[in-house]
Amino acid sequence: MKFNWGTGIFIFIVIFMMACGAFFIFANMQDNTLVESDYYAKGLRYEEVLQKMRNTSGLHELPGVQYDKTYLRIKYPSDLKGVSVNGTVYLYRPSNKKMDIMIPIAFDTAMLQLIPSSDLHTGKYMVKLDWTMNGKSYYFEKEIFAE
Repeated sequence: MKFNWGTGIFIFIVIFMMACGAFFIFANMQDNTLVESDYYAKGLRYEEVLQKMRNTSGLHELPGVQYDKTYLRIKYPSDLKGVSVNGTVYLYRPSNKKMDIMIPIAFDTAMLQLIPSSDLHTGKYMVKLDWTMNGKSYYFEKEIFAE
């Protein structure tokens, strides 16, 4: 068989179509779910979050978030001592919502909450504290990287 330009064009078109098909299959296998299912509604309510953040900045001290190999330590402000606090610690994983963790706020007498590091997968988390005390809402967030 003789190899001429017509054969070359045919081979090129076949390889190109195979590459397009492989890309289509690869693209359909990717997870394209939204990390936040109600992102639009949350965007509309963001002014409420900003007000909560302003309330938090008015406290005598801000919450502290510290990660090490054994625990994620959350140090709450002394303003919360002796006050009824209702809220959640939300460990938000931007890359995979199945790895998100939600825990109720529960601190000891030293105003410290410990979360075992073994509960976290390696990667980036946003620690989001959302609580209510004395009829006011508060919000604080900090980014950590779990190892």
